[in-house]
Amino acid sequence: MAFASSCPKDMYLVREHKRQAHYRNDGTYVSGTTVSSHCRHYRSEGPLDPKFKNEMPKGWPYKKETFKQCPKKKKEKILNILNSLPNILTQIGKLTIYCPSKSETPNNPATSAPDDKIISLYDSSFEMDTKRVITHELAHILWARLSSNEKKTYYSASQWKEDPINKVYKTNRKTFSAPDGSHDPEEDFANNIEYYLTENTKFKSNFPQINTWIKNLFGDTK
Repeated sequence: MAFASSCPKDMYLVREHKRQAHYRNDGTYVSGTTVSSHCRHYRSEGPLDPKFKNEMPKGWPYKKETFKQCPKKKKEKILNILNSLPNILTQIGKLTIYCPSKSETPNNPATSAPDDKIISLYDSSFEMDTKRVITHELAHILWARLSSNEKKTYYSASQWKEDPINKVYKTNRKTFSAPDGSHDPEEDFANNIEYYLTENTKFKSNFPQINTWIKNLFGDTK
């Protein structure tokens, strides 16, 4: 589908771009694809409206996963965490949440589908720091909603540059908040948001430029 160079007042243009195939640090394979140009609501799509569902989402790639009802205690824990997070991560309107038993990918606590605003939290995610897991997945959803200019400034702050031949982003950085951040800017971004919110003193010391960029994005005054 072709889009004009401008979008409605409350939306912005996400231009066609390539997404690199890679493995996340938790072992999840993320396929490479070309994301078509499209208009997207800028930043806030309204107050968070979480919906819990029991059946496998349409088009879900992991057909062997078993979906089930999310127990009351888990729902309460998820909702309490969502209520504690910054608005910039949660002002996304409808968020569909699933509680499958186990990921097809070993040691994977959660999977997200950012364009569809879906988060699947496997049983193992409740045996660790669930807030970190949810923060990370919401950061993927936020990345999908950044404007082109915001991504451009992130690339600069985090030292990612586009390869003019392959049209993919690469970096010469030697250190990352989590190892799989070296694969592409999106995973790097999600990791950095996670560590900014959970280990800020250490993160600020190790990545001062990225810390300042996130602080400005969040509008933090601390």
